[in-house]
Amino acid sequence: MKDEKKEKEELLAMVPELPEGFTEWCENRMANAPVFYKRIGEYTECQCGMCGKKYRLHTPREPKFGIVYSEIPRKNDITECPECGKQTYYEWKRVTRAKIEEKWFYLYQLLSDGSVIVRIFNCWRKKEQGVPQETETEELERIFLMKGQVKKMVYLYCYYTQKAEWSMEYGKGYPRIDNDNGTVYPGWDKVLEESNLKYCRVEEIETVVGRNYWRNNLCKIEILMAYVNNPAIEMYEKAGLKELVKQLVWREGIIGCLNRKKTTLEGQLRLKDKDKIKRFMKSKGDTGLLEILQYEEKRGYRWTEEQENWVKYYWGIMQQGKTLDTFMKYMSIQKLMNRVKKYRKGRQGYHSLREVITEYRDYLQMREELGYNMENEVFVYPKNLHEKHQEMVKESEARRCGMTIKRKNEEYPQIAKRYVTLCKKYQARTGGYIIRPARDAGEIIMEGRILHHCVGRDVYLKSHNEGKTTILFLRKEECQDTPYITIEIKGTEIKQWYGVHDTKPDKEVIDRLLKDYVKQLKRHIGKESKEKVEKTA
Repeated sequence: MKDEKKEKEELLAMVPELPEGFTEWCENRMANAPVFYKRIGEYTECQCGMCGKKYRLHTPREPKFGIVYSEIPRKNDITECPECGKQTYYEWKRVTRAKIEEKWFYLYQLLSDGSVIVRIFNCWRKKEQGVPQETETEELERIFLMKGQVKKMVYLYCYYTQKAEWSMEYGKGYPRIDNDNGTVYPGWDKVLEESNLKYCRVEEIETVVGRNYWRNNLCKIEILMAYVNNPAIEMYEKAGLKELVKQLVWREGIIGCLNRKKTTLEGQLRLKDKDKIKRFMKSKGDTGLLEILQYEEKRGYRWTEEQENWVKYYWGIMQQGKTLDTFMKYMSIQKLMNRVKKYRKGRQGYHSLREVITEYRDYLQMREELGYNMENEVFVYPKNLHEKHQEMVKESEARRCGMTIKRKNEEYPQIAKRYVTLCKKYQARTGGYIIRPARDAGEIIMEGRILHHCVGRDVYLKSHNEGKTTILFLRKEECQDTPYITIEIKGTEIKQWYGVHDTKPDKEVIDRLLKDYVKQLKRHIGKESKEKVEKTA
């Protein structure tokens, strides 16, 4: 693969000089700034927007014999500036806002190896009262139409080097050129006749694609890019494959379902079955149908036209055939069509067949992942799809949760080992509540999931595992297995406590209860410390 810097230098060296007078040709196609005027008595004060100079006209309402006078100016009337000699139109002097006009121009040039370069220029003109008009023409894009490949360059400002330079990075591949339709410099057709693109049927393909009035000349460039990337577009145009030709032009000749390296129709379409090729030809080159036909031939299926159209309609959710593979392991395409319609009629909650197909696919995949015997038709064809789907979701979630808990218990084993010791230190029963430490990492994770807060994160598990802090559970005495309040404590200092969704239910009651709990805890820990000292003595 060529180094991008070296490749860019080679391409820049191939660019020919601009035709003589090209910039002036572009600027002459821009509208000139107006002459701004204001009537003052028998005179009119004028200022040319092109050269910026002022002059006065004698414009009496009732001219007298023998006196030289000028016609009274009217808005949008054509006039000629006596200072610069350029023709333009009149505009009221009270119009002070600046106007900016912008146009695009395309220049086709022949390269030494027979390739073509299309150079895209942006010309803008600023028209403002009081100052001469400003005009600037700048080349922004270059498209090299070389043998078998298209290379693009874009003129961009680089903040790293603080200067504008040609870049290939932003000009590669799709999307298409980002500018409006412009004017083509004369002689483009002669350039194509003398180049490697002389056999490209531009006008015929343009007729097939349809002439968009705002992208007319830009369409020529897109056709040429498509032809360079895949010359078979000429064959498809002659065969009347209108839809395929449109897609090729739209995507610069590169479509995933076509093998553009092949030269034969069968090779390009990746189809051997003549009946399938005829079916594709009959569709005028429908690329959506082509993908279905390719899938059908690759898997060895023989579908009817109705079945192919059904699969094509829902191909967008088939994940390039992966979803269909899931279904086809257990049923025929016709059985799938019938089942989906049946499930759609049987439940009002489905808004479309797409929802049914997606949910049915997920259901079967979850059954497979959970190890069910899929030879049992009860599992493959459930009576109530949505109900069984929800059961599989819960079962899958429970299994994933169990695997997570097992892994976390192995990762933080000290939480379970320290449980008995921490119970002696922190366990308490008061005012209809119990307080106890977590049994293991899994219990902390489930506490966080049920109460929808962050106690199950690794930072809390690690801190508890290392003995830096301790996670305690405060629960109502009559339902000790139902999470209620989670506490983080360090020694005898409560760092934080929260209930469901990080709220603090019964805040005054819990605060008072925890305040008394800390007092008892300090007294208990102080008594234990005193006993240890006496035993040591």
